[in-house]
Amino acid sequence: MLGLVVGTGCSGTTASASSCTGDGAAPGVTRDEVRLGLLYPDSGLLAEAFPGLRAGVDARLGEVNATGGIQGRKIVYEWRDDAGTAEGNLSGARELVDQRGAFGVLEFTAAATGSAKYLADRRIPTVGLAAEDVWTKYGNMFSFASTLAAPVDTYGRFVKERGGTSAFLLRSAMSAGVSGAALRIGQSLQALGVDVVGSFAYTSGADSVTDVARQIVSSGADTVVTMITPADLPPVLRAIRELGGSPKVVLSLNGYDHSLLRRHGPDLAGVLVPVFYRPFEAGGAPIQHYLDAMARYSPQTDDAEQEFGLIGYINTDLFLRGLQAAGPCPTRQSFLAGMRTLTRYDAGGLIQPTNAGATRGRQSTCFALMQVNPSGSAFGVAQDNLCGRALGPTL
Repeated sequence: MLGLVVGTGCSGTTASASSCTGDGAAPGVTRDEVRLGLLYPDSGLLAEAFPGLRAGVDARLGEVNATGGIQGRKIVYEWRDDAGTAEGNLSGARELVDQRGAFGVLEFTAAATGSAKYLADRRIPTVGLAAEDVWTKYGNMFSFASTLAAPVDTYGRFVKERGGTSAFLLRSAMSAGVSGAALRIGQSLQALGVDVVGSFAYTSGADSVTDVARQIVSSGADTVVTMITPADLPPVLRAIRELGGSPKVVLSLNGYDHSLLRRHGPDLAGVLVPVFYRPFEAGGAPIQHYLDAMARYSPQTDDAEQEFGLIGYINTDLFLRGLQAAGPCPTRQSFLAGMRTLTRYDAGGLIQPTNAGATRGRQSTCFALMQVNPSGSAFGVAQDNLCGRALGPTL
């Protein structure tokens, strides 16, 4: 599947831009535009895991193009559906880079392992969701936050403070990268004395929700940590309660989605979700700026307050910052060098200042924890800026 997005309002070309064209021009860069590629699962089992993603990308590109683009060039993109598979991911990346001439790639998927080596070998700038171990391996891959690399004790610290003593890890079976994340969460819990008493790789539609819930209840765990698609979580929690289970802590690594509450709020009551950006409930100028951009440039979205809309927006902004730092005649090499100059990147106040060029080698140690209220109607800030420490290399 293919889509093309072009913003409006570019101020025209500049002398410096025109001097970059010709045989020496970087792929995807012309006098008038820079062409990007976007990879994400628009179909397949993971399609519902990324609501609002493209709306966030469109909003940020709409903003920059309305003010003249980068160095006088519009930023445009084509997209490919990787269907959430490694094969689809590699095929989509090859099409975007080899056939469509994309300068760089925005990537939001749990199948990035498919194209990672191909993109790294060609030094293709890649920015997006660091959801798999492969994001820690290659110097061309960047994200504003990482939950990868060495484990941190932050998760274990929080669970212990809430009275948790034993945990069951429920992860998705659809991504190999999630297994690595589950290992690090387990290390975090165990470092604070919380025993991991069970683990299961869950596939919605293939595994019985009741059987999975029975495993969790039978394990005796007082804490459930989930790394599954947010839409799959409510029926699991409902089944746990129907079987008499009442965990002290339910920590979901994703699911900060207000539309999810409208559909399944009561089942999600009490669930905690860590976020690595400014929560919508915090308000303020950065959040209002984002909401205004979504309303103006992505009016098709019915709810701007979705985590993947914001994640798409921030990572697109990060790519634009790298492109600006690459200079008036951007090359892939100058982009990668420019990214490493972004040592205090904060996405206009949407995240804490971070060294964008160094995130791939370390995991974020601080985050906010959002909690669904008892009626399941809204999120609240359970703990702001919860911090821990790195535990050392992944085992």
